Amino acid sequence: MKNGNRYLSILAVLLLLWSCDKGPDLTPTTQEGKNTFSCKVNGEVWIPDGSSDWFGLDKAINGGFAGYGSNNPPTIYLRTYSTNKIGLHIFLKTIEVGIHELNQDTYTIDRYRFPENYGWYQAADGKSFITNQNQTGRVVITKADTKSGVISGTFEFEGGNSLGQKVKITDGRFDVNSRTL
Repeated sequence: MKNGNRYLSILAVLLLLWSCDKGPDLTPTTQEGKNTFSCKVNGEVWIPDGSSDWFGLDKAINGGFAGYGSNNPPTIYLRTYSTNKIGLHIFLKTIEVGIHELNQDTYTIDRYRFPENYGWYQAADGKSFITNQNQTGRVVITKADTKSGVISGTFEFEGGNSLGQKVKITDGRFDVNSRTL
């Protein structure tokens, strides 16, 4: 009978573990323009789910290819937001497939002033964190098709702020179609 109780106890524990809500899963890594974006922020899965503006007109994922038809070189700029005012931006000075380092001192400014490559994160409390020479990262563009508008890739970075605080972004992935955003 002792073995029977032991097996029932083990079964009960296993069922409890399987039934626990582990939160959302990261979006799949795809290259089809599915308008997906996710990452882990300090180990917690984050998926943009809303707008940052007061009127709710912005989508959760915005941006794409920029600079075409102007005197500026083509760039990639992705802006993502959650309803609780969390935001994450990625800016690249090029649209080339490959590895792009986020390791220069810069600041978030509009793409027309052509900043360095950067990753930027804003927490729900309004604190901002950006990549620089000390807090670095990378974006790997796996697809950049200007005809279809599809931009896909992965990313990770550590961002810092003037208070010496840091945020760690890992397991990032995106698959957007800038023509449908």
